[in-house]
Amino acid sequence: MKKDIPSSLVKDTAKECARSHRQKEIERKQATNKAKKLLQQKKKLHQPNYLEQRLSDVDEINAEITDWINELQTILEHTLAVEDIVSFDNLRIRDTFPAMETPKQLSMALPKPKFYKLPVLPNWLIQRLPFLQQIYQQALQNAELNYQLAKQKYEEKETSRQLSIERLKANYEWRKHTAILETKKRNAEVDELEEAYYARFETAVVLYNEMVLERSEYPTLADLQYISYTDENKVAFPQQFQVAYISEAKQLVIDYELPVWRIIPTIAELRYDGGKDEIYGIPRTLREIEELYENIIASITLRTISEVFAADLGQHLDWVVFNGFVQKLDSNIKKSIPLNLISVRAAKEIFSNLNFTTMDKLTCLRKLGAQISSHLTAIQPVQSIADLNIANAKVRLQEDIG
Repeated sequence: MKKDIPSSLVKDTAKECARSHRQKEIERKQATNKAKKLLQQKKKLHQPNYLEQRLSDVDEINAEITDWINELQTILEHTLAVEDIVSFDNLRIRDTFPAMETPKQLSMALPKPKFYKLPVLPNWLIQRLPFLQQIYQQALQNAELNYQLAKQKYEEKETSRQLSIERLKANYEWRKHTAILETKKRNAEVDELEEAYYARFETAVVLYNEMVLERSEYPTLADLQYISYTDENKVAFPQQFQVAYISEAKQLVIDYELPVWRIIPTIAELRYDGGKDEIYGIPRTLREIEELYENIIASITLRTISEVFAADLGQHLDWVVFNGFVQKLDSNIKKSIPLNLISVRAAKEIFSNLNFTTMDKLTCLRKLGAQISSHLTAIQPVQSIADLNIANAKVRLQEDIG
């Protein structure tokens, strides 16, 4: 049967919702870190001498290094404390269109002009001073003229106000109608996506799992002051991936870009030499860097597999293949090529019995039969257990036959 393909609108919307969820988590964490930094700055203001300032600088940088290393070492543990399931209901628009708001200057009616009648001159005064009659009549004419001019100006302004209100109403009704149509279309497409997902159509299963991975929150260098492995780019975890699904095997294949080892600070800690008034760094050993990087790769692998299995609402996944790669420049073609550092095919039944709290990550991967690079920092590649391009080709062939 021809597989239903969710429209580009619902694809973009679904992925945007996932990214938005991830961004909110990042912003929450950045706000917390900002508050900590402000507190540190306040403490600095009360430091009376130069030596205390220098020692405080060293402590602040060391604290950031420690916090970052802790973030890198708890990548797997982070996902165990969050909800990985993507709710289709959250993709639907539930908000009603807001009521029309009329600007204050338009909502208030203009005051109508008033005609002020002049008091009538008494006859005895006119008889004594006849010229006052002419002056009085002229004053009456001027009063009438001023009233008519004020009335005309009022009517023009009131007409303009009413027209502005009508234009606002027309624009509001158009926006409301458009929003209602878009809401109906969006919700209908989410219904279509949900139906296709539970019917196990490959494209829908792929999209759902892309959303799961999109919303996964990883540590970011953006809110750090001292740590950055490049001057221009503070993205430590690329979170770039491709996903394919083979329905008859209930197998999901994920090609996932891994971070480079340079996200690990090469300085283990800073120290201050008071005699020389110098701050110097204690380098991290190559062995420690290799072990940390190995832990990061293992954590991302297990975390990604855990996320898609945990979010498997439709029970569509019996197997997950994870190919973790990094980009390396090929000097011959002057182009970056992906090289796998790890490849593993995990069965849900076996994976669900792994206990991450009592078993170290490498032992878990060995139980899954993972192939891991023997020299991770040197980017010694391994062969992928299952190729995503082949999986995609199978899906396309099935759709063409259907």
